Amino acid sequence: MLALTITIVFFILENIDLLSLLDINFKFDFIELLLIAFIMYFGVAWVANFRISGERFITVLLFPSLSVFILTLYIDLIIGSIFGDVSKLVTQIFASIVVAIISYVLVLTANVLNVGFLEKIPLTQAGRAAHYVLTLISAYLFYSIIFNNSFSVIIKLGAVFLLTYLFTNIALWTIDIRQNQRILSSFGISLMLSNLTFVLMIWPIGSEYLALILSLVYYMALGVALEIREVLNVRIWLEYGFIYFVIVLILLIISSWGINGRLI
Repeated sequence: MLALTITIVFFILENIDLLSLLDINFKFDFIELLLIAFIMYFGVAWVANFRISGERFITVLLFPSLSVFILTLYIDLIIGSIFGDVSKLVTQIFASIVVAIISYVLVLTANVLNVGFLEKIPLTQAGRAAHYVLTLISAYLFYSIIFNNSFSVIIKLGAVFLLTYLFTNIALWTIDIRQNQRILSSFGISLMLSNLTFVLMIWPIGSEYLALILSLVYYMALGVALEIREVLNVRIWLEYGFIYFVIVLILLIISSWGINGRLI
């Protein structure tokens, strides 16, 4: 019911320009996005029978609302331009289907993790895996939005740091480690990705590749942080080594150095 409600509200608001009605000049309809995010936030609390307290107001409720905010913003800014030659109705239907599927998965994952926090259930591990995937998807969409717009360097670095910190802290909460460890690990990963962002913004590659590389590094960093074993097996090192090789290859092949062309 919640996923269906969010989808219907999204479809209706796509046909209403709230900014024009309120005489507000802005690049995107943030009122629509905030409304959908609020519906998700309070809707997930309703789905969880309001069995929410403490930091779960952030870890359980904030993540799906923030993710659906990023998703709908990405759709408004990106999908509309991709399907510019298709009729508006077809584009809205396609976008609504995407919102419906992601919203349902977000709600289901949040509910599983909340119940898993309160009592032992077999689905908790599946909920953690789904949350990990959703975190990476949401992070990539956010990085794409940030680097496809002409924000200042300070705003981009601050946005990357803040969202990475929030997502990492929430992800680490799912494996139930001490709060001080979560804060330290989240701060370290966020600082690392902010520094990498600064370097990549100087590197001559497109914004889509920049977001991809940042997401791959985040995938490795978050994977190591979520690994509860003290010793990582060889398979994990081989996987991360291959990803690192792909990142270096992208930086060498895709980069364009002006009149000198590409390195390879």
